[in-house]
Amino acid sequence: MLMLKLLFLDLKKSKFGSLFIIFLIACSVALSIAVSISERAFREGSTNAAEKFDLIIGASGSEIQLVLSTVFLQPTKLNLIDYAILNEIKQNPNTAWAEPLTFGDYFQDMPIIGTDNTFIEKIYPELPQQQLFHQDFEAIVGADSGLKIGDKFSPLHARLGENNHHQHNEIKYHVIGILPKQHNIRDRAIFVPIKNIWQIHQHSDTLQEREHKAVSAIIVKPKSFAGAYQLRSQYKTEHTQALFPAEVLVRVHAILGDSKQILLGISIITQILVTLALLMTIVLYLRSKQHQIAAWRIFGAPRTKIVMLIWSTLFLIITCALMLGTLGGIVFANLVAHYISQNSGFALPVYFSETEAQFLAANLLVAILIALIPSFLIYRQTPITILKNIPE
Repeated sequence: MLMLKLLFLDLKKSKFGSLFIIFLIACSVALSIAVSISERAFREGSTNAAEKFDLIIGASGSEIQLVLSTVFLQPTKLNLIDYAILNEIKQNPNTAWAEPLTFGDYFQDMPIIGTDNTFIEKIYPELPQQQLFHQDFEAIVGADSGLKIGDKFSPLHARLGENNHHQHNEIKYHVIGILPKQHNIRDRAIFVPIKNIWQIHQHSDTLQEREHKAVSAIIVKPKSFAGAYQLRSQYKTEHTQALFPAEVLVRVHAILGDSKQILLGISIITQILVTLALLMTIVLYLRSKQHQIAAWRIFGAPRTKIVMLIWSTLFLIITCALMLGTLGGIVFANLVAHYISQNSGFALPVYFSETEAQFLAANLLVAILIALIPSFLIYRQTPITILKNIPE
């Protein structure tokens, strides 16, 4: 009990120095924890967002751009692919189902996507049949769109601020369904019949001319693993591209992995600097306590008690710093996840994993060793030696 009183009294007496040490260590730990959690959250979140898209076929161009536009609904310009190719893919024996997606229109910065009922049924099997498309200019909206059944709205071609944006005031979509929440960008998307997209942009809707229409991308569900590779090979041509979103994301994750190593390297360097600063601070701390330690020894305080007091003080400071750094890292990772979710549209699973636990355990072990060094130095010194080392 007396040891605890002395410990907290000592901390209170040198609170500014203690807080400074805690701040330095906590910042370093928070950076390392935040980098580790954020990188894993982005990797898992982006993979989860793409899990329902086995194969994507689009016009020739950038694979990453096609994935960003189709899976994450990012506003990038895509070349169009002829509707006849969609019919060809549907008739392919390796295809379970294939559905079109068309982009370009918006409502209050939310993307309007032209598609068919089959796509909605496959991605949202729990949606009631009465909330599917049955008439022209109906809309099924995401759970976070802010729209409700019965609302009407007019689409905007392109986004506000783009050179070719214009409002279709003569068109009114009628909301007839609300999609279940999936924690991705589609929670803020609006789905409409693709034929209405064509009509708005002055395409004919006669059956004879249907083959001449174009779509932004085609989502394909292959019947088998082998069939998926056959379809990809077949539609990797001069005019079309076929890709597995998971493969594209692996390349993106590899880039992120390199960035993670750089950031972790920076955090390790920061930790080394903090450790050096910590050792210097400990030296200054002990020098400031030399009179007090010498007095304790002269008045008969056991060496072990003094060593335990010094070690406990330093260990408590470092442990508090690790705890605050961990909390700060998790909070910062959540802020990063929230920001990315708002801008990219997919949920990032932020959680404390075994990796972070091992990192903290290693830091705690280092803290124990660092705290022991000055404690043993004090243990070996006599009161006379301590007093001789005090500068006049």
